[in-house]
Amino acid sequence: MGKEIMPPVVKPIKIDKVNVIGGFAANNALVGENVRVIYKGFFHSDQKIFYEYIEELSNIYLNRYLVNRIHNFLIIIHPDLTADLYINEVPIFLKIISKRDILAREAVTINDIADITELCFADYVDLKENYKLIFCFKVGWKFGLYFDFHNTTNPHYSLNLQELWKVFGYYYKFLLFQKEYSILQNKFLFEEMFKDGWFPFIRLLGGDFRKLAEIYKNRFDFENSINKFIDSFNENKIKSIINSWWRKQIIKDKEAIIKAGINAYLQNNQDGYINCIKNLYSEIEGIIRKSYINEKNKNPSMKDLMDYVEERAKNKFVSIESLGFPSEFYRYLKDVFFKDFNLLANDCFLSRHTTSHGVAKPEDYTKIKALQSILILDQIAFSIF
Repeated sequence: MGKEIMPPVVKPIKIDKVNVIGGFAANNALVGENVRVIYKGFFHSDQKIFYEYIEELSNIYLNRYLVNRIHNFLIIIHPDLTADLYINEVPIFLKIISKRDILAREAVTINDIADITELCFADYVDLKENYKLIFCFKVGWKFGLYFDFHNTTNPHYSLNLQELWKVFGYYYKFLLFQKEYSILQNKFLFEEMFKDGWFPFIRLLGGDFRKLAEIYKNRFDFENSINKFIDSFNENKIKSIINSWWRKQIIKDKEAIIKAGINAYLQNNQDGYINCIKNLYSEIEGIIRKSYINEKNKNPSMKDLMDYVEERAKNKFVSIESLGFPSEFYRYLKDVFFKDFNLLANDCFLSRHTTSHGVAKPEDYTKIKALQSILILDQIAFSIF
């Protein structure tokens, strides 16, 4: 590994004395009545209250500056009421889980991010546990605002900086991937996608999952739109997905078998899709099973396998509201991939069980399901290794 590349040091504007507030009143009150005070919180520009708070804070702390030119700022207030002010050059670092190999100095895009674990300030930023802070940041065309005036209202409370970095990471991630979160919160839309075998797979985050959701939301020329979406996963895109798989020894041991399934998909015909699904569905279970046995040294039940994937995913994706969505993926495994069947009731949804028992319907062996099998295996590779 080469030496870590660090950006130039940004020096703050030093302020001799600032006014300090205890927070914002949460309710109306007459003289002598109790008032609840919001002394800490996060707000974003989709919320009306954001504009009220940012206006008040700007009037108090940024009245000497043209706010039209400000897109981010950090105010750190010391116990002696001096302050450090950073405007438009807040020295921040994102800690991410990457989808691909990344070189120093290489541009990182939203499509490269599998998860965001932390947002922290540069080490030279003087922020201690007993300081107050106001932090406003911009993500795309949205703003986030965080403030903590804790010492004014609770002298026994102090900042936990390690936890603060995780919280900041979540707030930034929430704004950057707000569309993905909103899709999952839209129960009707997400369930329509879910029952068709779709999930916010790691490889779809940042663009493809949004496109897919729009297709389901609009329903305009649905079949053609879905086919165009699937066709966008050409040979180069598929190979970029699978390149990192072979670093995992359990998957590497099965490389010849798995590549046969991938090559079948790339034939771009019905025979290929059938062979891809038959191949990868069994290999997905086998990879989970072998990994489980290697770690637990016992034979698992089907529930054990699903619990194991969820457990490993939660250990891998430890950030707040992780983009790995481990609990949701457990449900996906239970209700989609490992879904049971009832032959008498003609309930034979394409799954690991119906394909292995030979009761899946021939018309269900589609290009869509074949692509989903690749994305499921990729999600497993991210989640348990």
